Amino acid sequence: MRRAIFPLPIFLLPGGYTRLKIFEPRYLSMVGESLKSGQGFVLCEYVEQADLNVPKEGVLVEVIDFSQDEGGQLLIDVFAKHRVKLSTPYQDEQQLRYADVTVIEHSAWERSDLHASHFLSDMSEMLADLFAQHPHIDQLYRDKHFHDPLWVASRWLELLPINISEKHKLRADGNFEQVINFLHTVLYQSQ
Repeated sequence: MRRAIFPLPIFLLPGGYTRLKIFEPRYLSMVGESLKSGQGFVLCEYVEQADLNVPKEGVLVEVIDFSQDEGGQLLIDVFAKHRVKLSTPYQDEQQLRYADVTVIEHSAWERSDLHASHFLSDMSEMLADLFAQHPHIDQLYRDKHFHDPLWVASRWLELLPINISEKHKLRADGNFEQVINFLHTVLYQSQ
């Protein structure tokens, strides 16, 4: 399947939500096409050295809500459905990028025996507290799974203000135990 590509410095994993401000004509067209077809588009990082700056992986998102800000610009809420592989990028006359998209069926991390499970309940409680303290985040995440370790770890990686390349490295590494230990270190250093 072929989908439009929206390169942004946003880290999002399946099950995640984010709000985007859309103002460029090419991306307004992309959103209109996505809403009409119901097929979504791909969020990915902008990679300087890649063909048309399109990386090898992104997330397929669907528009779940839209509104306008005070200045009349379009705001869309998107939900990340799947991680996807990207290939054969091309650019149309509006300079909107497209690529062939293949869904990655397996999770970013395998559920190991979770030796760090004592960290997970703390991280889950801290995440629930964060959502309660920030109503805009709480409202954005329509589905919450605070008892699912993969969901909790994914949301922390999305929300923490750490270097996006570090987030991608942790996702690509495939070691869930390492992700949990990293998150534990970051979260407990900030207290």
